[in-house]
Amino acid sequence: MRKPWGKLLRMSILRRAVQAAALLAFLYLMGAANFLNPLPGLANLFLRLDPLVAVTAMLAGRALIAGMALAGVTVVAALLFGRAWCGWFCPFGTVLDIFAPRKAVRQRSAPPERLRLVKYLLLLIIVLAAVFGSQALLFLDPITILTRTAAAAVWPALGYAVAQVEAVLYQVEALWGPLDAFHNAVIYPVFQDARPVFLQAVSIFLFCAALVALNGWAERFWCRYLCPLGGLLGLLARFSLFRRQVGPACTGCAACAHSCPSATIRPEQGFASDPAECTLCYACVDVCPRQGNAIRAAWPGWKPAPAQPYDPGRREALAALSGAAAVAALAGVEPVRKHPPATLIRPPGAVEEHFAALCIRCGACVRVCATQGLQPCGLEAGWQNLMTPRLEARLGHCSFNCNACGQVCPTGAIPALTLAQKRQTFMGLARVDRNRCLPWAYATDCIVCEETCPLSDKAIKLEEATVTNARGEQVVMKRPYVVKELCIGCGMCESKCPLTGEAAIRIYARRSQ
Repeated sequence: MRKPWGKLLRMSILRRAVQAAALLAFLYLMGAANFLNPLPGLANLFLRLDPLVAVTAMLAGRALIAGMALAGVTVVAALLFGRAWCGWFCPFGTVLDIFAPRKAVRQRSAPPERLRLVKYLLLLIIVLAAVFGSQALLFLDPITILTRTAAAAVWPALGYAVAQVEAVLYQVEALWGPLDAFHNAVIYPVFQDARPVFLQAVSIFLFCAALVALNGWAERFWCRYLCPLGGLLGLLARFSLFRRQVGPACTGCAACAHSCPSATIRPEQGFASDPAECTLCYACVDVCPRQGNAIRAAWPGWKPAPAQPYDPGRREALAALSGAAAVAALAGVEPVRKHPPATLIRPPGAVEEHFAALCIRCGACVRVCATQGLQPCGLEAGWQNLMTPRLEARLGHCSFNCNACGQVCPTGAIPALTLAQKRQTFMGLARVDRNRCLPWAYATDCIVCEETCPLSDKAIKLEEATVTNARGEQVVMKRPYVVKELCIGCGMCESKCPLTGEAAIRIYARRSQ
């Protein structure tokens, strides 16, 4: 039988084109969203398409989140076409395909099939932990991994590299004109001359790089064995209406099994495949010399896909329940639950009691912060707050003219406040350290904190006092103090304090008004 190469090649090319378009759309939305134009409703598009994010956020937050309704599209697609999201649209899956191993590597012995169970266990633990109110493990969701890595590591590093190259090229006077034109037309619109720094950039990048490096053991190792979103879509794919099917034209050449990036085609089972593992990549269809397999409708005679040895059973479900309970319980007994760190300052409007349950650790707010004052938490606030955002005012204050973080948050962990509401929202409270403040400790003139306070009725006032300076002279000194009722804790005073190291005025969390 003659093979219609044109049709098959079009499907293969179409899939790669869709993958490329999805990845470019993800990168564009991430790069285009900024504090000047946060692109509300678009910047977090891929996160809102993620059903794992939707399910866990609503379970942990004990609320229906209207903005996550778009995840229903992915669920319906999975019931129709199985794990097509993984093979066609997932930007992290596309990154893994870009770094796919060479053919020689593909021939290495694959990990044991039983290892596929891990993604289902992770899925169960994450969902059950959300039932207990904990989102601590959602940093393992693939879209949050890629968003966080791009926002806090790759994008800032790329911006720094571009700036360094520009600095070198600007040493050549003849290039000044072209460089100015290129900078104004391309570099500034993309990076806006921002030079962000992130406390967790290296650890975030290394974690993502390690997952990509697992490709060296098996192609799409993450998707096959670890991805909890893949596990959720795999469970739905068992009921899919369109699946890979092997027809009578199959000659048993095994070309399809060798080409499958998910290694789910079983020669010993008549070259059948598990719909829960198939990503509809069409690699098997492309290499088949006689159209022996195809993606077809499973009706008439539709029925759920048969169980597999690596499917979770009762014992695994009980183990996942125990793991989820342990996650929630261990998070609950950390001292941070009783006395959160005084320096743990959340984005404007975020309520600490609900924030950790709704925050999905995606880093979208970190990306659009106008000053890069928002930083991903390490372990200083307990492991249950790992990768959640906090204001590190010494690195950057909460800009008085920016509310972008709430506009891009997909779950409402950071409320979408208007600019007027945000300017009246208390985040923290400033306190002057009189042992470090120049006027208080050294009788040296300095009123920077008072000058930089953005409030019309300054929250930092100056008192006059007659003091003795280092030369023994009596001088009149203006010394700053904070008016508690006016301070909103934006951190501008701390970020602008002229002292090196720790500022002489610091922002502390304000748990009650």
